[in-house]
This record gives sequence, C-alpha cells and structure tokens, in this order.
Amino acid sequence: MNKKSVVMTHLILLFYAFLFCTSCAEKKKTENLVDNHLWTIDVTKEYPTKDIYLQDIADVDYIPLETNDSILWVGRDIVYMDEDYIIGASGKNGVYFHSKTGKALYSFHKEGQGPEEYTGFSLIQYDKKSDEVYIKSFNDKYLVYDSKGKFKRTFKVGPFQNLRERVSQFFILNTDEFIEYLGEQNHFRRISRQTGKHLGDIKLPSKDSTLTLMYRRKSDGMLFSTIVSYAIKDEKGYILTALPSDTTYLLTENLRLTPIGVRTPPISSMEVPIFLLPIKNTTRYYFMHSVKKEDRFPRKLYMLDKKENQIYYLDNYFKNRDFKDKEHALDFYGPATGANLPSNVCVESLNIDRLIEAYQEGKLSGKLKDIAANLKEDDNPVLMVVKFKE
Repeated sequence: MNKKSVVMTHLILLFYAFLFCTSCAEKKKTENLVDNHLWTIDVTKEYPTKDIYLQDIADVDYIPLETNDSILWVGRDIVYMDEDYIIGASGKNGVYFHSKTGKALYSFHKEGQGPEEYTGFSLIQYDKKSDEVYIKSFNDKYLVYDSKGKFKRTFKVGPFQNLRERVSQFFILNTDEFIEYLGEQNHFRRISRQTGKHLGDIKLPSKDSTLTLMYRRKSDGMLFSTIVSYAIKDEKGYILTALPSDTTYLLTENLRLTPIGVRTPPISSMEVPIFLLPIKNTTRYYFMHSVKKEDRFPRKLYMLDKKENQIYYLDNYFKNRDFKDKEHALDFYGPATGANLPSNVCVESLNIDRLIEAYQEGKLSGKLKDIAANLKEDDNPVLMVVKFKE
C-alpha cells in the first residue's frame, strides 16, 4: 500500500470514528432528556407550535362533588387528591373532604382569634400518612389539625420585616420537616413539622439574588406582581426553581438536590427578565411557562414531550372534545400549582352555571353531558380530572 493510500485509510477511519462518537453523544443526549428529564429551554426562541385536545394526551374524567349544607365550594379550591380523598379549602369556608367519587365526607372551619384558630388563610397542605392538615394563617402562625378538625399544635414563624420575606408557598417534604419559599427571594427554608424551628436553608445558585417579579408601571408608578409557583410535586420529590436562578432542581425527601434543567439566556443578562417556572411534570410530559416582567406579565407555555424528545410551544389553553368551544388552562396558574396532586394528574373545577348553559346549548357530550343534565344552580362544582398518558 502506498503512502497516499495509507493516508486515505486513516482519514476514512477517523471519519467513521467521528460519526460513531457523534451518534453516541446524540444517543446520550436523548437518554438524558427522556430518562433523567434533563432539558435546556431558550426563552427567546420560537419552538414549534402545537394545538392539543386534552384527550390526545390524557384520560379525562368528571366527578360531581356532592352538595350539602356544610360543604360549599367557592371556586378553584382543590388542594389535595389521591386514591381515597378529594380535599378542597378556602379561607371563607374552611376545609372539606370528599371521597374519590365526590361524596361529601366531613369538613371543619376554625376561623377566629382563639389560640386554636386561624385568622384566614391562603396556604394549606395535607399529609395523609400522619393525617395532618397544615394551615398557614394570615398572622404568620401555622396550625395543625387532623382531618376531622381536631386541633393538634401550633407554632409561629417570622416575624417578617417586609413583603419579600413573606411565605408565598410551602410543602411537606418528609416526616420531619416542610419547606417554605420566602417571598420573591432565592431562598427556601427548612422548618420542623413539630416545633416550627428553622432547620436550615436551601439556596439555589444565582448571580443576582435581588431579582423579583415586582414591577412598577412607568405610566403611573403603580406597583404590580403576579402569582407563580416555585415548587411543584414530582414523583421523586419536588421540583424547585427560583426567580434569579438559571437552573431547575429536583429535591428529594433526603434533601438531595439534583439539577434537571437549564434556561437560556442567563436571567442576569436580560434587560427585561423572562423567568422560567415549572408547572407539571408527568411520566411523559413536562410543562413549563415563561413569565415576562412587564405589563400584564405575558406568559408562554412549553411542553417537553420526553418520548418524542421535542419541545413545543403551546397555546395557554387546551381544547376538550367533551365540551365544545371550551378552553381549559388546567389551573396551571392557579391554586392547583401548589396543590398536592399525583404527579400525573391535573384538576380543574368546572363552573356550574357555565355547565348548565352549555348543556342547554347542546355543547356537551359523553359523561359530562349526563352529569350536567341533573345539575342545579346551587350545586358544588364538577371536577375535571386529567390523567396524563404515559
């Protein structure tokens, strides 16, 4: 073999080696994205758009909530669901338990000024293992009851010096502690479930921890903010993010923190910040939304299809084959983001008046139509339960 042939042979071998390494890298990238939920989202990029009917990606069921004199839902009140219970709550009407089929079980309302009462609330969590309802009162006290409303204990956190230190979200991590997110800081706090003692902090890396959602309108100087969720339940724990952080993390009950995704460009490099926040992680789909810090806080909804290894930009609403002309936000931006729901499930409370009107207009079909045929105007809402396909 002459020298020229040897060189050509080496070049061909190098070319195939390059193809092999590239293939391995692409395979590893796909495996990471699908199996470990690793992703990168560019919040300035236009991803492929996709219109979706709920039935294309999920099994949809409807549960009419039994109505009685002691349990009255006022809107989007869902705070917990499992194979046994549906729990709703509002500061106006307290806490109410239903069976998984919608049958009313029991309720309690402990609003007042006494040592075993709350002065209203907007944050609540339920732990089935210990049968404990945790209520964050407006006066910065936590009160713990059992499911029948029997008082168990209370403790106070704070006092907080300003709005940025207020607890905007909390969730139960394990048998010993729960986690608070303080205001709009890059700051999660570990709190003892028994005493309320501060056990430590979880701070996500960032270059500018002062970034917030607070926005002052130039035209009149009015100050605005919006509600988002910084932690969502995951099959393996909780997914955490913070406004100043470019990385999203998985927190497990043993306090292990693992990065699972990155947003670009870096938030610290943006003149007008666009935040990226998690909203639901299912077996196949991972939903996120971006929130731009300007008038009306415009949002975009992203869906990562782990099976297809593809990121889509979605309309903020989903269509429903059972409900003509109706669009659903799946409560992504409401109380359900902090609700304790199975990771593959999302729930929306359907307005009774709208259901009755749609039935009369012939816009309903299937089970939803049958339910609506027997509704009365003062009934509790019908829950639409969306269980995402695997």
